Amino acid sequence: MIKTVPYLLLALASLCLMSGTSIAGDDSLPPGFRFVGNYRFDKRMKIRDGASFNVRSKAFFCRVYTDGITVRVYGESATEAYTSFTIHRNDGILTGAGTNKMETVPGLQAYSLVGNILRQLTLTEERLVLTKFPALSDIVEITYANRRITVSHNK
Repeated sequence: MIKTVPYLLLALASLCLMSGTSIAGDDSLPPGFRFVGNYRFDKRMKIRDGASFNVRSKAFFCRVYTDGITVRVYGESATEAYTSFTIHRNDGILTGAGTNKMETVPGLQAYSLVGNILRQLTLTEERLVLTKFPALSDIVEITYANRRITVSHNK
């Protein structure tokens, strides 16, 4: 019994260290990047020949980070794979098109070209819009996400 106590203590200590590392890993920011916000993709639509139609999909949460040059969109945790976008405009986004209230709000536009798919990202404090332009298709896909309040996993 006395011989097994050090091994038991060592096992408990290593479990505590490993669980602390994974929690810190989930909440830590990528090096040089700052956290922008959590967004939930709520609506997806496709446009073909000037006609739009909604596409049913599950809600998807993402975390957004930036270093001022690129924007990274991760899954729910920062340790998952990400899609990187290069910022090409950060002087504001014109909102309210087609309404009586058009205004410029702080925001940025970024793009990504991976696998012959051009992705355009529009990001404001309240909304994220992702537009996909496939190279060999006449269908444009637009996905809308709204900002969500950040809630710690520990609470």
